[in-house]
Amino acid sequence: MLISSCSKVVTDDHSGESLPDIIGWKVSADGLDTATRALIEDYTDLRNACTELEGQEAEKIGLLGNYIQDGQTKVAFDNADLWWWEKEDGNPFKDDYGNDSYWNYSGDDVYWTDNVDYTFKAYFPKSKVELQPGSGAGKLLVVYDTETTQYDLLVAHRTLRAKSENPVNLLMKNALSALRFDFQFVESGVTDELICCWLENKTDNGFYTSSTLNYEAEIVWPHSTPNPAGTPFYYWEPTSPLEIRSTSAAVAYSTSASEKNGSAYTENDGWVLIIPQASQSAGTVRLCFKTARGGNTVYSIDLPAYEFKAGYRYKYHVKLTSTGVELSLTIADWNERKSSYEIDFNE
Repeated sequence: MLISSCSKVVTDDHSGESLPDIIGWKVSADGLDTATRALIEDYTDLRNACTELEGQEAEKIGLLGNYIQDGQTKVAFDNADLWWWEKEDGNPFKDDYGNDSYWNYSGDDVYWTDNVDYTFKAYFPKSKVELQPGSGAGKLLVVYDTETTQYDLLVAHRTLRAKSENPVNLLMKNALSALRFDFQFVESGVTDELICCWLENKTDNGFYTSSTLNYEAEIVWPHSTPNPAGTPFYYWEPTSPLEIRSTSAAVAYSTSASEKNGSAYTENDGWVLIIPQASQSAGTVRLCFKTARGGNTVYSIDLPAYEFKAGYRYKYHVKLTSTGVELSLTIADWNERKSSYEIDFNE
């Protein structure tokens, strides 16, 4: 592929030759991270999410970049759109498989300035994120409310010398955590139906559903105002009750619900995206639910104190018995289909 006259013809192998002056991009995930809302299981699916398909507008990656020259900060990318599209004289590089790469940005081509250091930031999905005043290539400030937005938030940060890497690899990382609740009877032959469930704080110093991401080189979510004690959040009531059996678990947040009854939480295969945070102490937040056999009885179980880290999934297994409820927790990196390890809080 030929690029503009002030660049060079690019071949697959850049070893031993100078790199072109145009700034090119490569997008990858942290390992095989899964962005659940976009069903992003690997690099190819992230690319699909950023490709305009029939009946589906391409999602964009927001791109910021600057460099320091003569003591002054100069802007290279001012919140540009980056997505997979064929641009005339665009990305001259091949992907990891030797195919043409179409990671291109909006606006005119941007070229390297020699002998300066660059800082880049990227975030996805751009359409769901509103950058706050003070955001730039050095720092991203993003207000995120998981009660209204259940779309994965991915971010990337790079600092490098001009042309030391081209294309620049944006290693996208999950900025949120995810919770899931599986209900199952311990005894065989017993069945019931899950009518609804939700979380609520027992104290005013508990769980919070929104915060402002402060992203420089590390993902940081400052402590935010907790949800009021006794007020349900992540409330979900399926259109049809889910059967609970000993042979198969009823996965909360996994089937359709009306808008007022939690439809926003049903698009991630039962995973609810949350702000990463550490609970203040055991018993500050509890899981509440109703079953068909229990009628109007509200069952609740305190969630033990545990830190929810960005890029990790936390699956609670709620085991119903004839005498009460037991709880265990499995934790895994976002990209792992099977849990890394399990914690039984009843031992």
